[in-house]
Amino acid sequence: MKRALAALALCLPALAGCSGEPSEGEMRALVEGHTRRALERQGVVFRAFDVFRKQGCVAAKDKPDQLDCYYAASFSPQPGQPQMTVNGKGRFYTGAKGMVFEDLGAQPR
Repeated sequence: MKRALAALALCLPALAGCSGEPSEGEMRALVEGHTRRALERQGVVFRAFDVFRKQGCVAAKDKPDQLDCYYAASFSPQPGQPQMTVNGKGRFYTGAKGMVFEDLGAQPR
């Protein structure tokens, strides 16, 4: 029994990687890129989030092959200003060129 549990524990990380759910790193890269492009269109320089946390993903109700994922991201809007944290939601799915992010909104905390 202990061997079966140990074998299962070793297999779980590999199975999680195949689930189609984005990792926290993938989510961060996609959300940062989206945020950078949106802010630069407004003339605001954005480098990166100070903190980014994946909070979880669920199957999208209208598109079960896609995932709606929740995250919290903190950053300083301008040097010297206090850090701002937003809770966001995005849709993630695998497209022809890899993982795709669609912004479903963010709310300041």
